[in-house]
Amino acid sequence: MQKVVQRTLRAERVSNRKKAKAREHLSKAEGWSNFHATNRLKRVTSANIKTARFNRQEDWEAGALLAPRRDVEDQANTYGAIMMYNANVPELPARKQPKWLPFSEGDRLLVIKGRDKGRIGECIEVQKERGCVRIKGLNVMDVIVPEWMKAEDSSRDAIEGISRFLPLESVQLVYPLPDPVTGIPRDVVIERLIHINHRFDKMKREWTPGDRLIPGTNTIIPWPPTADPTYDDFADDTLRITVEEQTFRPCLMTPPMPVTVIDELRNKYSRFRTRHTWQYVEQKELEAAKVEKRKELVKGMRTPLQELAEVRRLKREAEGERELSEEQLARIGEVIASERGKAVGTVRGLAR
Repeated sequence: MQKVVQRTLRAERVSNRKKAKAREHLSKAEGWSNFHATNRLKRVTSANIKTARFNRQEDWEAGALLAPRRDVEDQANTYGAIMMYNANVPELPARKQPKWLPFSEGDRLLVIKGRDKGRIGECIEVQKERGCVRIKGLNVMDVIVPEWMKAEDSSRDAIEGISRFLPLESVQLVYPLPDPVTGIPRDVVIERLIHINHRFDKMKREWTPGDRLIPGTNTIIPWPPTADPTYDDFADDTLRITVEEQTFRPCLMTPPMPVTVIDELRNKYSRFRTRHTWQYVEQKELEAAKVEKRKELVKGMRTPLQELAEVRRLKREAEGERELSEEQLARIGEVIASERGKAVGTVRGLAR
């Protein structure tokens, strides 16, 4: 039976090593993908800026009458817009992702950098993997709608305006706090927040939201309320009355679940199984007993010298460690002193 347990533990260790190696490989692949996506976005952005500067210089030199029209042919309806794929922000590496997000959907945020600096809007999306937020109606840009999206919906225009993501460093929270003098609530720009009262939920295997606190004060900024998710009913949905109907009624004569259910939930012949049938356990116990019986038979075939050695070993184990008597300790001291005297005489002779 011990061999079965050891085999299961060995299989678990091998499986854990394989899983760790697969996770490392996946992490490297995601890092490689994010790195190239970031470089591609930088190249496209630099090319767009370079082209725009060149066109501006050319238009300035040609003047208003001779400046060429650029919104023609394939760019007749899409001039000045960018591809939808270039509007996405790539994910950050795991080491650069923020540990927690001080903002949530529904917060009012102030833009402190960019062309919309000084404007306040409602946060509609938060991306921890990208370290950015999206604000409704701010940082809007025109993107070119792909052909496959227009094929699905013919009413869509060639370009659409979407709110692009803003990094966390470019926004600050705006929350109404009571005035210390008048007591009337007024909007206050909060530059920094800290995370408190968060813990790891072992049941859900995730961190609780916790609270956000203004450092140096006892003011806790509550999270915006979230609405309960709504679900649409369709004709193919199962009715609730059908779901809640009791169709299984166990009795005392039969068990609630057959014994073979465990074989359906887990492979009967898996190397990682920890439960075994009583027939298998009995078989392994008989094999272990057979091995022990064979060892007893081998003991009966020993030579007289082997039997004498076994008797002496058992006698030593029974007696245990014996203490030395006073005479033996005195004799050992005399031998050590004589040996030390011989060593000192030899050293003196060599010194002369």
